[in-house]
Amino acid sequence: MELTHRKSQTDKHDANDPPVTITKSATTNEKRKNSTDTMPTEKPSTPSSIFRKIFLDQISSNTYFYTRILFIRLLGLVYTFSFLAAYHQTPSLIGYQGLYPAHIYMKRMKERYSIWQSPSLFYFLPAMNTSDFSLHMVNGLGTCLGLFLLFTGRCNSIILFILWCLHTSLLNIGQIFYGYGWETQMLETTFLGMFLVPFTSLSKIDRKSSPSILFIFLMRFLVARIMLGAGLIKIRGDECWRDLTCMQYHYETQPIPNPISYYLHQSPIVFHKFEVLVNHFIELIAPFLCFGPWRSVRHIGGSLQILFQILLIISGNLSVLNWITIGPALWCLDDSYPLYKYIFRSRQIFTETARLNIRARMKYLRSIVKLIVFGLILYLSIDPVLNLFSRYQRMNSSFDRFNLVNTYGAFGSVGKIRNEVIISACNRTSVEQCNQENAWLEYEFSCKPGRVDKAPCFSAPYHRRLSWQLWFAAMQQIEYNTWLVHLMAHLLASDQYSPVNVVLSNDGGNPFPDAPPRFIKADLYRYKFTDLASGDKNWWIRRQLQPYSPVFDLKSSQLKSLLRHWGWSMPKVPMRA
Repeated sequence: MELTHRKSQTDKHDANDPPVTITKSATTNEKRKNSTDTMPTEKPSTPSSIFRKIFLDQISSNTYFYTRILFIRLLGLVYTFSFLAAYHQTPSLIGYQGLYPAHIYMKRMKERYSIWQSPSLFYFLPAMNTSDFSLHMVNGLGTCLGLFLLFTGRCNSIILFILWCLHTSLLNIGQIFYGYGWETQMLETTFLGMFLVPFTSLSKIDRKSSPSILFIFLMRFLVARIMLGAGLIKIRGDECWRDLTCMQYHYETQPIPNPISYYLHQSPIVFHKFEVLVNHFIELIAPFLCFGPWRSVRHIGGSLQILFQILLIISGNLSVLNWITIGPALWCLDDSYPLYKYIFRSRQIFTETARLNIRARMKYLRSIVKLIVFGLILYLSIDPVLNLFSRYQRMNSSFDRFNLVNTYGAFGSVGKIRNEVIISACNRTSVEQCNQENAWLEYEFSCKPGRVDKAPCFSAPYHRRLSWQLWFAAMQQIEYNTWLVHLMAHLLASDQYSPVNVVLSNDGGNPFPDAPPRFIKADLYRYKFTDLASGDKNWWIRRQLQPYSPVFDLKSSQLKSLLRHWGWSMPKVPMRA
């Protein structure tokens, strides 16, 4: 059945009227009130009729026009910020002068494995050992496509497939800087989304086909796996999730706090315990509401998940994680969702008409393809679902090379203390003189705690990848973070015009803007939020714990040996893009 727009009816409604859906008869509307959302409202008489309506027609008794528009715009937002951050940061992280140059990694992958073990378009693009043109081209295209989705609300399967290919290509060469769970979550959500939008049409509200009920189910299945994975890893992991104390530490020790995190940290202990109980309810019980037999139950389940993600967005900087999690949760809501009448003021009216035979044939061909992909997804879901119930649950892992179905989880353990790696440098003639004159000046990285009077920032959904990696590095020894040595070598060769400055704070992040320093080192500090009741105007208090690295200079034999071992060249002074 085709949905077409009848303009003649539009002017008969007042401007404040909610959107109206006109169907074949009033009887159909009555049947939709308590729809189970599993098949069209007419009761099938034979098994073959049931099969046809569920697996071939794949049309729900509900409509999802508004849900699809919101989903498309949300994907546009996520991809815009993801590729925009990559456009700015990847040259300094994995570019030919980056901390983990991608061309070295790609060469090793070619020598040891087939490129299909870790597929990427970059194997077929201009060489990356002399230029960052390929990175800029891929990230620029991804940003433009994301902006198109965000501002037009128009999308088709081809655009989503291109975005999926571009992000897969970055993920498979990004190494540790792309080792986050939401990278594969973006891919899985985008892949399912390909079958919920038109194949070629760019109509804002598609009038030629409705979303497949099979893939609407897979979206709900995805959000349930995401939340159950996060909830189960917490119950099996850190004891503080079981004794309800984790939230006493989380706001202070999360990767990149924001200003609201500071104030939430000051909350009473009883409130933090309540937060943990709410977290367990949302992640362990509420996911089952997404499969409710009545639309009101599904609306409640979807609303709880979306509200929970919004609260997480407000309380921290978790990149695009919470935004992309809202995506599949939206598919618990159909067009009868009460809030839609406040979000959408359009007075469009739709009615059902018959398709031409040729369109019907194409429809069934697409239905068969979707049915095959649906079966493939169910098959690939076996290991991720079994993983949920395993004592040795894996978090943020994939069981196939294309990341079609994955495992998820977050904060299985929560740090009770916050350590930070602080990098400082000096331009005196000797280390002794630097120490005697206390001439070490600290580098400030974007949104990373440094100066105690520096306020936390709002960053999400923009991802500060290097600042996140510095948070992980503070939990380990420098031997497990060799990229940090490479970063210090870059800083020894950098002034205000060098490419590495993109990861530094815009507010005096580089203390040596005119000429590179002579010596550099890293120290480990313990950070804590100040007490709001103390009247301290600073955001943090800190104390130095121990040296994190030796003192390096560009003539250091130890530095040269480390760079040579990893196949990295000694940076030239001053570094230029």
